[in-house]
Amino acid sequence: MAESHAVAEHAEGEEHASVKTYFNVAIALAILTAVEVATLYIPGIPNPLLVTGLLIMSAVKFFLVVGFFMHLKYDNPIMRALFVGPLAIAIAIILALMALFSAFILLPRPVL
Repeated sequence: MAESHAVAEHAEGEEHASVKTYFNVAIALAILTAVEVATLYIPGIPNPLLVTGLLIMSAVKFFLVVGFFMHLKYDNPIMRALFVGPLAIAIAIILALMALFSAFILLPRPVL
């Protein structure tokens, strides 16, 4: 009995997204994916601009998926911190390893 009461309080206290919101997020993700793929086929884009643009688009897609489909946007701030903190550490480690092994050197890509 007490368990169902706690579930009812949780459902009343926090508002989740509607089906329309999930549909709009899915459309935004599809459009971002199409733009990412199309960007690769545009000749003459400088490599630093290409890599930066793709990283920004993938980060936006990541935050949309995590925020809405994994319900992190509507979750407790402690849970959000437990997710974002280790993510920031993982990103720092990956960037440090890339710098250590000179992976930041961008070679010119062939123009098709």
